[in-house]
Amino acid sequence: MKTDRKKVILVAEDEPILNEMYVEAFESLGYKTVGVHDGHQALAFAKENHVDFLVTDLKMPKMDGITLIEELRKIHPEIPPVLIITGFIDEANTLRAKELGALDLMTKPFDFDNVIGKIEKTFDQAS
Repeated sequence: MKTDRKKVILVAEDEPILNEMYVEAFESLGYKTVGVHDGHQALAFAKENHVDFLVTDLKMPKMDGITLIEELRKIHPEIPPVLIITGFIDEANTLRAKELGALDLMTKPFDFDNVIGKIEKTFDQAS
């Protein structure tokens, strides 16, 4: 049964310009998008609202992307699909993100069409 509810994408990105770019781009594609600037804000939103997809930076003030995923899993064992986009990628973070179920880690700068493609593919597979 198909629902008319818009898919909700939560963006946790501490760089204001990137955050705004994500929100505008995802909303232009018809997704309800909420942009926050750190992991604590993302976690607070996810506690109170349904989230279909999470796009998060890895390095953010107060709470990083890995900790965000860990904390989100405590609240919602079936966390939404997660895409991590970061300028700071290393093997340890990559392994931990995969263990936590992240779809992918992408490095900045990135191809925005690739980001959109991953999100749309995930939503297509879920329907």
